[in-house]
Amino acid sequence: MEDWSKVMEERATRRDVPMKPQVIAHELGQRLSDHAIVSCDSGTIATWWARHIPVKAGQMHSISGNLASMANGLPYTIAAQIAFPHRQCVAFVGDGGFSMLMAEFATAVKYKLPIKVVIVKNNTLGQINWEQMVFLGNPEFGVDLHPIDFAAIARACGGEGFTAEDAADCGRVVEEFLQVPGPAILQAVVDPLEPPLPAKVTADQALKFAESLLRGEPNRTQIALTTLSDKVREMV
Repeated sequence: MEDWSKVMEERATRRDVPMKPQVIAHELGQRLSDHAIVSCDSGTIATWWARHIPVKAGQMHSISGNLASMANGLPYTIAAQIAFPHRQCVAFVGDGGFSMLMAEFATAVKYKLPIKVVIVKNNTLGQINWEQMVFLGNPEFGVDLHPIDFAAIARACGGEGFTAEDAADCGRVVEEFLQVPGPAILQAVVDPLEPPLPAKVTADQALKFAESLLRGEPNRTQIALTTLSDKVREMV
């Protein structure tokens, strides 16, 4: 566990450009209150939540369950804030899940619910993308999302909007975002090619992954370099 924690710390404190998704999870986790209620959505977002947001005694965390239904994060957080009006209620969601029910942010504004929504924005359905490659051995297909300025959406609804793109400045932005008294959205623009690597890669997963690259995965060069560099860092 000590070795695993060191790997997680290294991945969460990198200063790569574009910013790694682990960074925003780490910076948020360091700043949540001791009584925060965190609602995580489905997708690769669940990987970053589970690995990089430590659960503290007194907090409550939830996720959608075995069917992994998307878009639960925002309504869960609205419900949590209504049930516990004096607690910090935070949604940790991906752009795919959030965009399915994003109009409900207007509900939070209408009823003056001070929820905080952190959106990990990579403009792709990340979990589907990696499942296509690692489980099926196929190049990615039909997973690109239309880019949305979620900070502008927040302001259009009457809330506050923030953007984090620089890993070195991410902590400051998270701090400012969490201090806003009303409902707010923080979009963290991250590297869409960061793989949610399992703790142990099976031979079948490695084979399927290689097959997907050979079959014409459009981002194969960058994905291969990213995966290789992660493994080299761990061995050094």
